[in-house]
Amino acid sequence: MSRFKFRLQRLLDLRQKREQEAAGAVAAARNAAEAATRRQDELSARRDQTRQELLPAQGETVRVGRLHEIAYLVRALDDHVATAQKASQAAERVVQEKMGELSDAMRDRRVLDRLKDRRSVEWRTEDARQEREVMDAIARTRFHDRKKPEPESDA
Repeated sequence: MSRFKFRLQRLLDLRQKREQEAAGAVAAARNAAEAATRRQDELSARRDQTRQELLPAQGETVRVGRLHEIAYLVRALDDHVATAQKASQAAERVVQEKMGELSDAMRDRRVLDRLKDRRSVEWRTEDARQEREVMDAIARTRFHDRKKPEPESDA
C-alpha cells in the first residue's frame, strides 16, 4: 500500500533542531559557569596566599602604615573575589535558564513525537484493515467461483 507520511514532519524536524541547539547552549553555559567558578577559586586561593605572605609573623613588629597597606591589598583582593563570585552566580543562573529552555524544547518535541507515533499506529491499523478487505474480497471471489458448476465437456 502507501507509505506513512506525517504531515507535521517539518515541524518535528524544527523542534528537534531547536532541542539540539538548546542542548548546545546548555553545554556552553555550563562551560562558562565552570570557568567562572575556577576563576573565583583561583582568586580566593591567591587572596589567601597573599594574605599569609603579607601578614607579619607573630611577635614581629610592624609599622601601622604597613598594616594599612596590607589591609588595603587584602580588601582589594576581597573585592576581586566578590566580583568573581557574582560572575559565577550569574553564570549559574544562565545555566538554569538554558536548562529550562532545553526542558521546554524537549517537551515540545516529545509532544510531536507522541502525535507522530499515534498517527503511525492509526495509519498501520487503517492500512491493515484495507488489506484485510482486499484479501476478503479475493477470498469471496474464489469461494463464489468454486461454487459455480463446472461446465461439462463433450468429449
